[in-house]
Amino acid sequence: MTKDNTSKNGRADILIKWIMFTAAITGMAILSAFYPLEGNVPMIVIPSILVLLVAKPVFFEKLKLTTLLIMRILIVFAALKLFNPQVYVDVIMLMLIINILEATFTDLLRYKKYFNAISGFAVAIGVIALRGVWQFNAPFGDYYLTEGVIPMVTIFYVIAYTLWNWIFVTNEFSDSVALMHVGFLFAPIFGSICTLGLGVYGGIGMWLLLRANSLAIGGWMQIGAKDWFEREFRSKRFSAFVNWTKKRNVQIVAMIINVGLILAAIGINFANGGIHFEFAPFFL
Repeated sequence: MTKDNTSKNGRADILIKWIMFTAAITGMAILSAFYPLEGNVPMIVIPSILVLLVAKPVFFEKLKLTTLLIMRILIVFAALKLFNPQVYVDVIMLMLIINILEATFTDLLRYKKYFNAISGFAVAIGVIALRGVWQFNAPFGDYYLTEGVIPMVTIFYVIAYTLWNWIFVTNEFSDSVALMHVGFLFAPIFGSICTLGLGVYGGIGMWLLLRANSLAIGGWMQIGAKDWFEREFRSKRFSAFVNWTKKRNVQIVAMIINVGLILAAIGINFANGGIHFEFAPFFL
């Protein structure tokens, strides 16, 4: 019997590979989060450098992975306390905004996806509803949490970001690579659930750190083995789903949901004392 991705066996084969891939980057993202030296360097920094030197990524992939790599190197310096780690977290929040706007202008100018561009601008503005804090007194590891004034704010933001980014990657990449990115997007959510047992030291506050880690890990995997993922993650059923999400009415609904979630997150912040920010001193 020849392999057919549209058959039941073909669909099961793709699902198993996707689960294994997602589980792998989730575990690696968690280890890299808690251990910026022992986990982050061998799992993210070194492979990313090798991929950038050896492979031939397209411009957006190269720019994205380079940006993530720089921040993964800087977190090593932060963990070593060569400067105030809180400064790193403040920079991360700024980089998140830049990263979102970078993708949003790509949607707007290259693909003319106006509804998702509106979502992107909303998600960028919504960063002000979050606050990142380095966990100086964590029971183990060197990492940071990013949360709103209450967990619901963070949950609203994560949903909005995930929905917006999903639509973006379906414009930027093939359907097979978009399926990879479903793993990228779910990995930090799964990781947040896995760390709920840490109480105030884990949970949804881990999402942004795990998102950065899983995106960097998935990034070097995508660039280094793109042909394999293009072949092994090809699915007619998933392609049909992607085409459905690209319909005008679907994207309008997604935009409304996104903007509503961001407005709710910002509104909750103002109802709980407003939005405050104070630059941390560079040295401890």
